Amino acid sequence: MRLLRLKEVEIGTNDRVYRHAPVRALILWLAGLAATVALFFKAFTGKWPIGYFFGFFLLLFVLATRKMVVARFHPANWLVRMNETGIYVQYRSYLNEELPPDDPTVVFLSLGEIASARLIKERVETPDPAKGGTQIRFLRHIELELAGDTTALADALQAERCEDAPMKKRWYGGSSSTLYRDYPVVLVAPTFLRIHWDVVPGTHKFLEALRPYTMIAEPVSLSQDFTHLRFLSREDQQKKLRDLVTRGDNITAMYAARSLYGGSLGDAKRMVDSLRDDKVAQ
Repeated sequence: MRLLRLKEVEIGTNDRVYRHAPVRALILWLAGLAATVALFFKAFTGKWPIGYFFGFFLLLFVLATRKMVVARFHPANWLVRMNETGIYVQYRSYLNEELPPDDPTVVFLSLGEIASARLIKERVETPDPAKGGTQIRFLRHIELELAGDTTALADALQAERCEDAPMKKRWYGGSSSTLYRDYPVVLVAPTFLRIHWDVVPGTHKFLEALRPYTMIAEPVSLSQDFTHLRFLSREDQQKKLRDLVTRGDNITAMYAARSLYGGSLGDAKRMVDSLRDDKVAQ
């Protein structure tokens, strides 16, 4: 096992590369842009004032997601690279390209270090801060059982969660920082590395590529419910909130904390930050 900077990754012409699909994201973004233009056009030509209202919020969404689309066309937009000796796993989100490039952000695992691999199917139910209801997500993960000491990797993953985005000057004259709480890789136990798989090719093709080198275990289905926290003990509530923070769902964690304990938005943010710090200290 080796920790590497992105520029230290050896890229081969025969590598199997698993990356975020750029064309699909571009098509969806262009559809949103077209809908925005259509709303403003109808509002202007058809004397439909409410079109300006919906068009304005859709425009904000289009502008906010522009970076996600652009980032998918960068050469570093990959999650896993596989060659004949092992796999490179990039544990820094492709969205956080503004973070320091000299940080170790990739772990190389030789094929001999992967004791087994399996598909994890997960149903996650969380409160919806936007609508006040419940949202359900169906996620897929690849879980690798690793042989050997993973202490250095655990420290690197914790350090990544503590990164702060650098302040940068913007075209409008001010300065701001942007950090996406997107963490695609987590150690769920000292020897189990879980990779959130939202890339192409899919999980089946990756596991088939690994099959000649390691044992492929039976898939597992999990269910996580973060919507009924008030019925849990304080200790279990804190554990669930900490799990949300680990997933990068900070806004959902803040919403859930306010629903449970009241207080201001600042109080909820301080609690979420303290839970993150507690996780890093463990």
